[in-house]
Amino acid sequence: MDSRKILYKLEQDLSHFLIGEFCKGDPAKRVSSEMYRYKGLNITIDPMQKTQEKTIQIRIGALEASFKINNCEKSAGCLAPEEERLISIWMSQSENYYYIQSIFKKKMPKKQISIVPFDLEHFFYDTNEDVSPY
Repeated sequence: MDSRKILYKLEQDLSHFLIGEFCKGDPAKRVSSEMYRYKGLNITIDPMQKTQEKTIQIRIGALEASFKINNCEKSAGCLAPEEERLISIWMSQSENYYYIQSIFKKKMPKKQISIVPFDLEHFFYDTNEDVSPY
């Protein structure tokens, strides 16, 4: 599945999860303008992060926070404490955790070296592959 489709699915799922949790006590609250901000939330994931701790960024309205993938804790930013708690719960659910991990585990294309000296080909290419650039 394409990373953009996965992110779209995660955004929709988190939106429905937050609205559902905040409206448990009062279902009429679901159509209030206060819940509208959760429909426009944004999740950003950078699979090319060079840091050891992989994080995702979640933006709700004008506020944004980063959450660590491994332990689902907030690492930076600021959201409401109840939102942070619910996002951590949502991230730790097995299906969501799997989708987030899948974005980071996708293989990135190998960079092709344009010019390789003929006597050093075994350093740059697998010996089972064709070493000819043509």
